[in-house]
Amino acid sequence: MRLKSSGGAAVAAAAALAVLFIAGGSAAAIHVVSSGFSAAPAPTAQPARVGTVATATVPATQGAGTTGSGTSTAPAGTPAPSSTALSSTKTSSATPTQSGTPTPSGTLTQSGTLTQSGALTPSGAVPGASPALAALAASRAADEALPHSPQLLQQLAAPSSSSAAATNQATALTTVRGIDVASYQHQNGAAISWASVGRAGYKFAAIKTTEGNYYVNPYAISDIVSAMSAGLYATVYHFAIPNITTGAAQAQFALKYSKYRSGGRALPLMLDIEYDPYVSTDHTNECYGLSAAAMRTWISSFVSTARSATGQYPIIYTTANWWDTCTGSSTAFGADPMWVAAYGVSSPPMPAGWPAYTFWQYSSAGTVSGVSTSGGTDLSYFNPSVVGLIDPGSQASKGGAKVGMQVASLDAVARATLKFTASGLPPGLSITAGGDVTGTIKKGTAGAVKKYLVTVTAKNAKGASGSAIFNWQVTG
Repeated sequence: MRLKSSGGAAVAAAAALAVLFIAGGSAAAIHVVSSGFSAAPAPTAQPARVGTVATATVPATQGAGTTGSGTSTAPAGTPAPSSTALSSTKTSSATPTQSGTPTPSGTLTQSGTLTQSGALTPSGAVPGASPALAALAASRAADEALPHSPQLLQQLAAPSSSSAAATNQATALTTVRGIDVASYQHQNGAAISWASVGRAGYKFAAIKTTEGNYYVNPYAISDIVSAMSAGLYATVYHFAIPNITTGAAQAQFALKYSKYRSGGRALPLMLDIEYDPYVSTDHTNECYGLSAAAMRTWISSFVSTARSATGQYPIIYTTANWWDTCTGSSTAFGADPMWVAAYGVSSPPMPAGWPAYTFWQYSSAGTVSGVSTSGGTDLSYFNPSVVGLIDPGSQASKGGAKVGMQVASLDAVARATLKFTASGLPPGLSITAGGDVTGTIKKGTAGAVKKYLVTVTAKNAKGASGSAIFNWQVTG
C-alpha cells in the first residue's frame, strides 16, 4: 500500500487536551465522567474531556463519538464501501517464566495479586475458541504479534534521520517518554525487564492486549502489572478489526480478556484503529471494506459500549491519513484523548476533530534497555501542554479522620507547575495550590453515611486546565 507523506504539512498543536489517571484510592471505578477541560487561550483551542483512568490489566474507556457525525462523504481517494484503585506497586504471579512461557491470565484483587482465570496458549488464541476462531488466529499469527499494522510500522521506521530530528525537538519539550509493546517484543519468550525500562527514563507504556474477536496477547497482563510495579503509567490496547464483528462486541471482548479494573497507575483503554493488515486475505482495503459512515458507526459502537461499562473516555490511536480517509474526516470523537502516530515531523499532523495530541508515537525503530527487540520498539511522547491529572479515585473515610492526599499529575513528571483548586470536599478538608488535600474530616451523626461529589481542577502556565471528578464517602 502506498502511504501519503505527511511532509511539511504538519499541523501545529494549537490546544491542550487533558487526560486523567487513577492513582491510589479505592479500586472502585468512578462512573462520573469528568468534563470542563479548557485548552490554552490561544489559537482555535477547544475544550476537551477525558475520563478517569483504568488500571492494572487493561484500561477500557469510553468515547464521545456519536453515530453519523462528521462529514457525510469521504475525501478523494476514500476506498469504496464493501459488502463489514489499586496500588501502583503491584506484584504479579503472571510474569513470564525464565523460559518465556506465558502463565495464566487473571484479574487483580484488592491486594494487587492476580487470580487465575484460564490459561492462554503461547499463540494467543482465545481459550475455548471455536475451531473457526482458532484457525483465524493461527492464520494471522505473524501480524497479531506486532504492535501495529506492518504498513504503519514501516511508515514509522523511516526515514531515520527525520525521526531523529523529531526526537530531538520532542526531547527539548518534555521528559515524559513512553514505549509501545506487544507479543513481538518477547522474542524467543524473553521477558521485558520493566525495571530497566523505568531506569532508562520511560514513564508510560502501551501494551497490546487483544485483537478482533480471536486474539489475546499472552504476555499482556504480566507486562502491565510489571510496568506499573516499575513505576510506569500504563495502558493496554485493542487492535480493531471492524469487518468481522461489531464495535460493541469487540469492546466487550477487550473488557473481558483485559480483566479491566480501575485505579492504580493505568491510563484508559486505547482503541487502535488503523490500516487493515489483512488486505491480502480479506480482499478489502485499508478501511476494512467499510464506508466512512459505516466506520464511524463501528467506532461509536465500540467507544459507547466501553463508556457504558466504565464511565471513561478511551484513547484513540490512529494516523491523520487513515482517520481522514476511512472516517470521512469525522470530528465526532474529539473528546477522546488522541494518540497520534507520525514520523519525520516537528509536530504531527492531526486527524480531523482534534486540535492537539495527548500522546505522539514518532518512531517504531527504538532501542530500549530491557526490551529484546533492538531497533524495533515503538517510541512516544506525552504532550507537555496537556494537563494530565492522576485521578485519586473514589475515597472512603470516617468522620474525624485526618487526611493527607496528593493529587498527582503527569505534568509533575514533566517538571511543569500546576495550580490546584477544589470544590465539594467533605467539611474540614481543603486543597493547597500544589494539590495537597489535607485536614480533619468533620464528624457527623454516628453511623450516618454522606457522599460528596468532589471536583479537583488544575491549570498550567499556558492556561490549559483539567478536572477530576470523584466521590468521597464519609461515615459517621
